[in-house]
Amino acid sequence: MSRFRRAVGTALLVAAALAAGGCGSDTEPSAADTTSTVPEDVTGMESTAPADEADTHPEPAEAATGDDTSIEDFLAAAGIDDTLVNQLGEIGDANNYGLGEGIETSLEDRRGLATVQVTTCRNVTVGYRTWEGVQYSDEANGATEDQAAAMADFLRTEFCPHIAPLKGAPLPEQTLGGPSEDDLGGRGLASPLTWWDARYPRVSWSKACAAQTGMPIGDPVAYRLAKDEVACATVPSATSLEEHLISVDVVFSSLVDEDRARKAALALLPSDASATEPTEGTNPDWSYMEGGCLNTNFSTATMEGLMDGLEKDAEPSASALYYSDRATEDGAMGDYTGEVKQISLSTGANEPGVTGDLTC
Repeated sequence: MSRFRRAVGTALLVAAALAAGGCGSDTEPSAADTTSTVPEDVTGMESTAPADEADTHPEPAEAATGDDTSIEDFLAAAGIDDTLVNQLGEIGDANNYGLGEGIETSLEDRRGLATVQVTTCRNVTVGYRTWEGVQYSDEANGATEDQAAAMADFLRTEFCPHIAPLKGAPLPEQTLGGPSEDDLGGRGLASPLTWWDARYPRVSWSKACAAQTGMPIGDPVAYRLAKDEVACATVPSATSLEEHLISVDVVFSSLVDEDRARKAALALLPSDASATEPTEGTNPDWSYMEGGCLNTNFSTATMEGLMDGLEKDAEPSASALYYSDRATEDGAMGDYTGEVKQISLSTGANEPGVTGDLTC
């Protein structure tokens, strides 16, 4: 089974995100308002901590031209030249990471694979993934043990050491004190970026979110919600979504109980949201990991109106997945214990699959 098609799909998403503006914007102001405070009416939780300080010498964001060279620009900014791309491609071709056995990939194909593997390397560097996990994941997607080991060894010893860290944009200046609801009644999920920027102080995404949520495909943002709580999100590239955050991860600095997690989720949902009975979820059958999560769906008529205005499938619902460790592309890391480290909030309800099981 060839895994290149999956890699190309991810590479195309990266290219689309780069074309929409790259990983951050260097047109934002270069200093943050470090005296900003979190609004005081956030579900009664502690919320008077000052915004995280901006980097003293912030590095410029990785640039993208928005044309067909976006992937090339991404790789160049990451420190990956065509020589290394071709070396990776040769390893891929030899181990069935290409178009199929006996079919040599082109330079363009290999750049797509390299784009995906840059993200793999960065995820390992920040602690979001492990090399053991990367190898197991490839085996779950069809690689033999030897093939997965060959790719992982090349990445670890030859490819990843050349990769520059992801450079984020400087934190923008902010004037806080905005309303508790946006114009359509949203309170975070499906609200516009402008509402978030007037409501919560931005913090460094790389410091607050990277190890918990992994590398973004697009422009990442992070906001301080409370002293021990941040919101991590990626700004959607689709024009119709008009920079509304339709999925948000809430990350706590340490484990909290379900009551605190429920309050944190409700704080970012419309005021008419009401929770349904929670449902336990498990990792999908194809995942190499054993793990679990807890899902809670919310009924909210306001959410349907919010999404209808964004030309996206409108449902009067939202959902929250609770994780005791973290969510990964391969499912939940570890079992759900009744305590929560991360909440993944999304529009729409999560429903069991054809097997009757809800997957994390």
